[in-house]
Amino acid sequence: MGTERSARPQGAFRRRPAAGSNGYEPRDASAGWIFWAVALLVVLGVIAHAGLAGYLGSLEKKPGPSDAWRPVQKPGVPASAGVGPKLQIAPTFDLQTFRSREESKLNGYGWVDRKAGIARVPIDRAMELALKKGFPVRDGTNATGPSVLQLQQERPNQEGPKKGEGK
Repeated sequence: MGTERSARPQGAFRRRPAAGSNGYEPRDASAGWIFWAVALLVVLGVIAHAGLAGYLGSLEKKPGPSDAWRPVQKPGVPASAGVGPKLQIAPTFDLQTFRSREESKLNGYGWVDRKAGIARVPIDRAMELALKKGFPVRDGTNATGPSVLQLQQERPNQEGPKKGEGK
């Protein structure tokens, strides 16, 4: 093998720059190019800011976009009551009002569609009418049959074949 290997780390042996040299490789990077690249970036940034400022200034002078359904609001004129969301001022009162309306619908008579002859009746009366038509009725419990546990307990005790025995 013609190559020698040294146990000395690479950074352990450094040459000192010659007395008349710059202390770096002159072909690596030129400080002049770095300066001009940074200067170009600064100039382009200033141009971009000036262009955006002019564009925004021209947008401020134009009127805002208009909507055919909702015209542009003129400054100084109060907005109409229909614009924007309706805020809830008294939530507890609103909830009580809502519940009372729903209760009156559930427990009272009224028309759903008078022309079609569809009426609203109280829940109890609707259940009585359903029973008169002959719908099936439960016996008062929710049980529909024996539970899985009861079925397993009623099954005769069958043991499978033991090891070494046939069927």
